[in-house]
Amino acid sequence: MRNKLSRIIILFLFVASLSGCEAFRKKFVRKPKGEKEIKVVVNTQEYVSQYSRKQIYEKYFLFWKAANDELLGLLNIQEVNRKKRIYYAEKIAENLLQMQQLLAPEKQKALDAYIAEQKQIVVELKKYSLSLGKKLQIKGILRKQRREVRKEFSYKNIEEYLIKE
Repeated sequence: MRNKLSRIIILFLFVASLSGCEAFRKKFVRKPKGEKEIKVVVNTQEYVSQYSRKQIYEKYFLFWKAANDELLGLLNIQEVNRKKRIYYAEKIAENLLQMQQLLAPEKQKALDAYIAEQKQIVVELKKYSLSLGKKLQIKGILRKQRREVRKEFSYKNIEEYLIKE
């Protein structure tokens, strides 16, 4: 009886292997997906700012002023994150560049010196060892920059130099 049962099992397996368990395999094999066509719809429109150039300039001027004040405050504190100082120094340069783009070419050149100074400050702040003398020098440059930029590029004094809309 045992011998007969084992023969039936072997015969069944033999027949199954000849026919190949196609239905069984079909059930568990993934069918390749056909490529779906993706329709791309692009609607372009002219962007019209709701702010005037003067308002945008005022915004960047205020951002510059806040970043300058923040960096000066951070230089006074001994244990401050180095990345925070670098971040504010880069923001100062970025806002000066944004202000420069809104000005007429003759006034843009006057901001070049301040932008170059600020980029040099960023380089100095990226160095790991910042001596007390270097901190004092950077604070002096920032204070001088704050006085001169406020005097020359205040949004009250710059209206005639803004690029026309």
